[in-house]
Amino acid sequence: MNKISGIIVSLLTAAALCCGCSDDDEKPKAPLTSSVTDTDSSGDSASEPVTEAPTEPEKKEIERNIQPAEGTYVYDYAKILSAEDFAECNNYTEWLYETFLINAAVVTTDDLEDFTPAEYAEKAYIDLYSGRGSGFLLLINNDTNEDYLYKTGSCLASVPEETEKVEFYWATQEIVNGNYKDAILRLMQLAEYCPQHVFDNGGIFTAEQISALEIACTGGASDISILATSNGTESTNEEICRSYYDRHYKESKGFMIMLDTVTNTLTVASDNEHPAALATALTEANTLAAASDYPGALNTVIAVLKG
Repeated sequence: MNKISGIIVSLLTAAALCCGCSDDDEKPKAPLTSSVTDTDSSGDSASEPVTEAPTEPEKKEIERNIQPAEGTYVYDYAKILSAEDFAECNNYTEWLYETFLINAAVVTTDDLEDFTPAEYAEKAYIDLYSGRGSGFLLLINNDTNEDYLYKTGSCLASVPEETEKVEFYWATQEIVNGNYKDAILRLMQLAEYCPQHVFDNGGIFTAEQISALEIACTGGASDISILATSNGTESTNEEICRSYYDRHYKESKGFMIMLDTVTNTLTVASDNEHPAALATALTEANTLAAASDYPGALNTVIAVLKG
């Protein structure tokens, strides 16, 4: 097989994809591969593939507590994975879904159905996650042999471009040798560059602000996470905040702070006892949020939750 993987990173900025919020405690549905969607790819950017053998990038040091998956996140329509390889890839992808609160998926196909790889990947993401949240979908394309990494929301700016190019190079070598599992895991591990405490589904913060908030969330007695979004759904902020809390703190406890820029309010969900000062802090934080001082609002609540 002479398969050369293209390295194309989607830079979609449509508000429906980058700023939406979904009830992500629901598991994704299988893509409706027979439907047709017209896609404007003018926002996509293509990069030249790496052609000379580069040095493999150092892997991020991160603790992975991967358990057997309860949902389905790998859709192997091309039938390239053994049962064991499928389970390993599916377990890892669910771990990404829960740990980084990104809508993660892997799709393989032998038939693009007259779509471009970008269009097919986008359509698969819309079918799986209604186009909402921060997404990370890998398409292994055995039709035209151009693989595609589709990213939306906070995933767009998280992965270093050069690292992505190099990992695609080595994944190509693994695919040429028939080692699809390692290629998939290699490319999906790029999602580990996403923040672990600040989940900016609304594209609200700069990279510097996210880094500062990541630091602020750590070092306390309790684990703290932030969901920043624009709630355009019929679900209440309390329902959304709780669904993300249950998803992220499946095996542990902590605090999930949700910032909704539609109402300019903060909501906190936790199975821990709330500090007595939290109600006062939320009142102060909501005043700051109403003035669009979102970092100030969040830091006000973080300070109380850290104790």
